[in-house]
Amino acid sequence: MRRKSFGEFVNKKKRECVKQLGILKQILEQGGMKVDNFIDADSDDEPYIFCVSPTKNGSFDGVRIYKIGDQLAFRVQKENKTHPYGSAYPLPIEEMFNDFLSDEGTDQKKAGKKVIEAVNKEIKRFFEKSLEAERDEKERNIESEEESGGSVSVRSTSGTDYSAQIYSKS
Repeated sequence: MRRKSFGEFVNKKKRECVKQLGILKQILEQGGMKVDNFIDADSDDEPYIFCVSPTKNGSFDGVRIYKIGDQLAFRVQKENKTHPYGSAYPLPIEEMFNDFLSDEGTDQKKAGKKVIEAVNKEIKRFFEKSLEAERDEKERNIESEEESGGSVSVRSTSGTDYSAQIYSKS
C-alpha cells in the first residue's frame, strides 16, 4: 500500500472543500441569494464563497462561507474580497441532514430539501438579526447621547495642547 504525501492529503482536502462550497453556492442561489465565487481549486488562497446581504443597509456587505476543519462556517465580511471579522458561526449541514433523516417518514431526498430550506433560512435570518441589532445599537447610542446632554463644548486654554480644548458636558 502506497502512502500519501502531505501535499496529496492537503490537495484532496481542498478539492473536497471546493466541491462542498460549490454545492452550497447552488443551494444559496436556489434560495434567491446572490453569491460571489472564490473557490478556484488551483489558487493558493483558501477557497470561500461570499453571500451578499439582501438587506443592503447594514455595516457589512455579506458573509464569507468557508471551511474550518471538517465543518463549514461563516463570518461577517465588509466587502467580497476583504478579510472577515468577528465570530465564526457554524453551518452544520451534515448534522442537519442526519437530524432530518432521523425524522419518521423522511427519505434522503426529503431530508436534502429540508436542509436546503434550513440553510437559506438560517443565512437570511442572520442578516435580518444583524441589521436589527445594528439599529438597536444606534438607537441606544442616540438615547444615551441625549441623556448625557449630547453636546460638546470648547474652552480656551493657553498653550498649544488643542486636545484639552474639547470636553463633553455631562
